[in-house]
Amino acid sequence: MPARGASEKRSQTMQRPDEKKRQLIAATAARLFATRPFHKVKLDDVAAEAGVGKGTLYVYFKSKEDLYFWLIYDAFYQVIEQLETQLGKGERSASHTLRRIIAELVKFSFDNPQLFELMRSAGPKIKDERWEEKRKELVALIEKTIRRGNKSGEFHDPHPEITALCLPGFMRSVMLFGPKGLDERTVTAQITRLVERGVCGSEGNVQDEKRNVAVATGRNGR
Repeated sequence: MPARGASEKRSQTMQRPDEKKRQLIAATAARLFATRPFHKVKLDDVAAEAGVGKGTLYVYFKSKEDLYFWLIYDAFYQVIEQLETQLGKGERSASHTLRRIIAELVKFSFDNPQLFELMRSAGPKIKDERWEEKRKELVALIEKTIRRGNKSGEFHDPHPEITALCLPGFMRSVMLFGPKGLDERTVTAQITRLVERGVCGSEGNVQDEKRNVAVATGRNGR
């Protein structure tokens, strides 16, 4: 009788990937990850909930880390594409654009709180060139926005390329090392305040900061 592992591997090679089945597995996993900590989600649970065999699951995803990364990458891809579509044409002021980028980054981070810990603990296992490409697109969009602000007189940043690299790092630090109980609005306001005072060289105004955050997040500030 052949070993179970050999049987599963043979089953994987015989099956052809089906995009609908991949989406079904991904949607099922997303529901489980949304309600349980990462370490408590088992691939057996995902397979059972999706109504597929565990061997079938491995046809599409190499590991739990790979599955989670695929979900997060898809969400990150949508964020970058949306930002580039809405803000890449430069129709809004550079200040408004930068606030919007910060707000979207914070929202993405709070929507996917386990991402940063996963990338720290399992980074080499889920390293993917697609993620690096999208990260570079994000940095380029931030740098382009700051340079546009420099040209219009809104910003006074001598090194936009450095600021663009630092901005995503703010979120990583907050999510990994920040105090418990932080909310999306507070983090958005603080990072916006930090960046604008540094980039604009202005102390600003507390009410202006609240208004800016409300505009960026689509809230009325109440």
